[in-house]
Amino acid sequence: MKIRNLILLLVFFIAVPYWAQDKEAFLSKLDSLGETDSVAKAQLLYNKGVSEMTIEKYSEAINLFTEALNYNPSFAEIYLNRGVSYIELSQKDKGMTDLVEAVLLNPKLDKAFFTMGKEFEKGKETHKAIENYTKAIDNNSSEPLYYYTRGVLYFQGEEYAKAKADLKKAVSIKPNYAYAWNDLGSAYLKLDQLKMAISSYEKAVNADSKMAIAYNNLGSAYRKDENYQKAVDAYSSAVANKADYAIAYNNRGIAKMKLQLFEEALKDFDKAIEINPEYAFAYNNRASAFIKLEEWKKALVDADKAVKLKKDYAYAYFNRAIAKEMVRDVDGACKDWKKSSELGLEAGKTYYKSVCN
Repeated sequence: MKIRNLILLLVFFIAVPYWAQDKEAFLSKLDSLGETDSVAKAQLLYNKGVSEMTIEKYSEAINLFTEALNYNPSFAEIYLNRGVSYIELSQKDKGMTDLVEAVLLNPKLDKAFFTMGKEFEKGKETHKAIENYTKAIDNNSSEPLYYYTRGVLYFQGEEYAKAKADLKKAVSIKPNYAYAWNDLGSAYLKLDQLKMAISSYEKAVNADSKMAIAYNNLGSAYRKDENYQKAVDAYSSAVANKADYAIAYNNRGIAKMKLQLFEEALKDFDKAIEINPEYAFAYNNRASAFIKLEEWKKALVDADKAVKLKKDYAYAYFNRAIAKEMVRDVDGACKDWKKSSELGLEAGKTYYKSVCN
């Protein structure tokens, strides 16, 4: 489901189904209500507007909502859904004006606060986004999406403890919330709680067995825990679910290197580079595999490519230096070790001092 549709499902006020009737029957029903029954007319027009939103006819929905407001100008949900319709048509200012009016009429309208929060987030106004997500939560503490969305923003702002708290709340409400489990795992990882990170990623893939990113993250957590075979297995699940997942192929290659499976690692780095020919890390990792296999010239070519793609890549300079030394280009090796040292790699400094001085 697209994020847009997910949001709309949340903001729709429950309406009496009416979209099965044709326009003529609808207008006849509207006329039959008489001149005095303005509340019923507003509800009828509102319901029809909601039905138009479900089929993405936002202009028609706006017209119906506008007419409904003529009959009942204090109907907060009309402003809410007209605001969403304007936003869907890229008319943000009109949409936000309606959402503000909606919460003025009904300060407990959590869906309006959440939708405003999403718009502030799109505009990179993180503080205002969090403020509105908080108001949404204050008015509806049982909606896991609100906690998840605020938690992701906290994570992006490097407030990992707050992110963890929100994501834990999301999964406590919705135990099969795969995305929340995955991001909770990342929060735990940032807080150096590796075992909890692994547990959360495992719950993510149990909740959604096709979630490639969660398998990749699980693999990286296993790798950090030095459980390299489990890491390989997790990365394999990632690429099984997403065949063009260059990062997972690269990561699986690294895990295979730890298992001394250099030839198999080469195949993974080859695949990562095939998918993304500009992938500097994969070139450098393939250079490392070639170094292990004592294929110095191939290592030199790959390390050189990595440096060209990422000029501040200390490890690539280091690998290129090793390859240069082994093909008897000691001066070139010393230059690369010096460069890697300048970029902060301690091993580069050690080699430069011991070999070049």
